Amino acid sequence: MSETKGFELTPSISIIIAGAVIAGAIVFTNMSSTAPATGLEPQQPTAGANVSAPSVQDHIVGSPSAPIVLIEYSDFECPFCSLVHPTIKRIVSESNGQIAWIYRHFPLESIHPEARPSAIASECVAEQLGNDGFFAFADALFADQNKLSSQYYAQLAAELGADRAAFSACVASDKFAQKIDAQAQEAMKNGGQGTPFTIVYGNGVQVPASGALPYEQFMSVINGVKSRQ
Repeated sequence: MSETKGFELTPSISIIIAGAVIAGAIVFTNMSSTAPATGLEPQQPTAGANVSAPSVQDHIVGSPSAPIVLIEYSDFECPFCSLVHPTIKRIVSESNGQIAWIYRHFPLESIHPEARPSAIASECVAEQLGNDGFFAFADALFADQNKLSSQYYAQLAAELGADRAAFSACVASDKFAQKIDAQAQEAMKNGGQGTPFTIVYGNGVQVPASGALPYEQFMSVINGVKSRQ
């Protein structure tokens, strides 16, 4: 690296520095948004760890009893999540009811200061406006992540039809913090190291797909799950 030019390091010091750099890179990678992957091979979840089954309590497009459910763990401030958002919408819309989509929270707070506030705001919108309101709010956040702020969340909630005073009281109460934390922990227990992290759920298996996979790769994973007996 440029900072070390002109310095002569002993072998022992070089090893120590190299180890520190590698360790730091691993920590940063584990907490960062996942870059679009190419040639990604889906892996089975860690033995003994499984995501909770789809239910009507989830934020869902489609039916929780659809043969295939995409359970996405996401972060509203993650740029790669905004990239994969329309891909998943397309997959679900083209499936004729055979694929559903669940959104769960995985805020990467160490690098995205608006990740948790936006997640809480989305839950407060859902409390008043239900499933459709939640996804309308999510669509707007992903459409322009430069707007993410407490003022914008309140403005958008009101535009969608939420009572602004009730929304503000909900956000201030932090009543959904435990739900958000539980979903993030579930993602990590199943191998999630960044966002987006999606579990393709169906046919008795759960296959993780990490990163903003392009449409063709996502469909390859989904078709692989469909073929399992």
